Amino acid sequence: MNRDVKDVVGIIMSVLGGADVTHQELDDLAFEADGALETALNEAYVKLREFANDRSLRLNDPKLDQRKRAELKDCLDNIVRASN
Repeated sequence: MNRDVKDVVGIIMSVLGGADVTHQELDDLAFEADGALETALNEAYVKLREFANDRSLRLNDPKLDQRKRAELKDCLDNIVRASN
């Protein structure tokens, strides 16, 4: 797994551990990949953006927060599968 992919995985793992992610952190992400890995990374990036955008909604709705984090767990699983 290259450094770019590890950066994305690291942010997702942080979020799964209960942290939030800022737009600045996402702006600093850059990654290149091909095929299934590219698709998985792009999907994860979109879900991370949605997660950051929905912060105020998630703070007021624990079920929404759990659902969004579960989506990111699925993204992480897809990245791992595509990396192998």
